[in-house]
Amino acid sequence: MFDYQLKLSKRRKTVAIKVTPDQVVVTAPYNVCEVALENWLKSKKDWVHAQRNKLELAPSIQKPLHTRSLLVFGSVYKIEFSDIIKPVLDHESHLVYLPEELRQDRHEFRRAIIEILTDLLCSYLELCLERLSEQMNCHISAVKIREYKSRWGSCSSKQALTFNSLLAGAPKHMIDYVIVHELAHCHVLAHNKLFWELVEKHYQDYKSARIWFNKNGKKLMIE
Repeated sequence: MFDYQLKLSKRRKTVAIKVTPDQVVVTAPYNVCEVALENWLKSKKDWVHAQRNKLELAPSIQKPLHTRSLLVFGSVYKIEFSDIIKPVLDHESHLVYLPEELRQDRHEFRRAIIEILTDLLCSYLELCLERLSEQMNCHISAVKIREYKSRWGSCSSKQALTFNSLLAGAPKHMIDYVIVHELAHCHVLAHNKLFWELVEKHYQDYKSARIWFNKNGKKLMIE
């Protein structure tokens, strides 16, 4: 069998299993038959183990407060706390210095990390977005950076672009793909054949980039 946490509910009519990296939660009707429940769970043993294996193999999100590390443009930077007022990045030594006061404040620590990534991505976009937009004959109306949970960028019908701040953790050539992808939407909003032909014209290895984000995108997320 397997260890699990049982939650009984007067509203629930069926039994359900939820497998997380930390535990297995079984939700069942309040008056469930214990013998029947145990037999049913035994029949699900292989399924539960399979789900656990998938979770172990799946890429995990970043936990910089615990690991004291952060992905910056595809490289791992070590996080150190220091007697400073504002965060400082040492790209040569791959170090991120944070104010000592953030060590004990989880919320402010995360906010500081997101601000760092946002600033990094903003600087990178300033370096290459104008060149790529001119190359692709795009007239951008606005550029914004924000944290998304399920997308890397977006383009509105008015050609306003928004990029996920977490992109700053990806290698620069992968960020280039996202930029080209969103710029292509300035001409074609749909993901049709014409759209992908336009993307390929300006980023030939776009298929490999899509595979990279499918495999590694979760690693860019911040706890």
